[in-house]
Amino acid sequence: MRPEAWLAREVAPGVTLRDLAWALYRTGAYRPPTTEIEVTALRKIQIRTAESLGKGLSRIVPRMPYSHGNRKIGDIWSFDLPPVLTCPYATFCGRSGPQGLYKGKGYVCYDLNTVRYSRQHLLREYLNYIHIVKEGYEWLSGWTKFVVHNRGTRIIRLHVGGDIFSAWYWDFIKRLAGEFPTTTFYLYTRSFPIIAASPERPKNLVILMSLDAANFSYLYKYGEYFDNITYLLAGEEAEAQIPLIRKAAEWAEKRGKRLVVFLEHSRRKNLINKIGTLKKYICPNEVGMELTCEKCRICFTKSSNPP
Repeated sequence: MRPEAWLAREVAPGVTLRDLAWALYRTGAYRPPTTEIEVTALRKIQIRTAESLGKGLSRIVPRMPYSHGNRKIGDIWSFDLPPVLTCPYATFCGRSGPQGLYKGKGYVCYDLNTVRYSRQHLLREYLNYIHIVKEGYEWLSGWTKFVVHNRGTRIIRLHVGGDIFSAWYWDFIKRLAGEFPTTTFYLYTRSFPIIAASPERPKNLVILMSLDAANFSYLYKYGEYFDNITYLLAGEEAEAQIPLIRKAAEWAEKRGKRLVVFLEHSRRKNLINKIGTLKKYICPNEVGMELTCEKCRICFTKSSNPP
């Protein structure tokens, strides 16, 4: 199943998750607030709307479009969109069955595995997508202003779920970073052609090229447009991909960019043993260091070794 199918699942008799999202949109339950009092008022609208469709539905309704970090990420806020649905250049990360990494046993995409079991998580992402398309930049800017000024966030990750799905949305992101110059924005993306077509961006917006075995060749065509490079080492042929990591490391070093390697969790221990001297490129958290993304910062800061 894909997110489109999960959105069609009933959350109450005769009510799908998609129905709930559109009802919340129509009642203005997520209009951008300016004060905490307004947030409380919005919560009442969210609860009233959800409960009118089915008893107990308010339990799965998110409070706001942004979500706060956890023990792994730290004090970082994230803004997410539905996976696959907004990922025009997805590779095997969003596929199950014979095209997927697990040969029909599941998905490698972290966010897909989350939305399979968390209706609230998918509801938040779909609500965000609706509002971006229907309400445009001012809605996104309004909520960002709230979390920056009222909640004090200084780091925002875009798209734990989802990706840059269009040129106009990419323009929104660049405009957003320019509006909040003291906040660091960062994202991982496979939407290489969209970035390359309009690469100019504010310095506080860090874009990471998300590579894997399926799209590695694009490093040489599009890599120059990115601040840092990442590689997902995953799949039944993961060990055979280790030479690609060496090539990516050499390419990045020559151009003053960082390479960060992420590992398929079920194979992590074995891959760490196999990767040898390339271990230094693995995300510190994935090799056992108790270091949050907020404190680590290697993904969203630029290399101190320019070419």
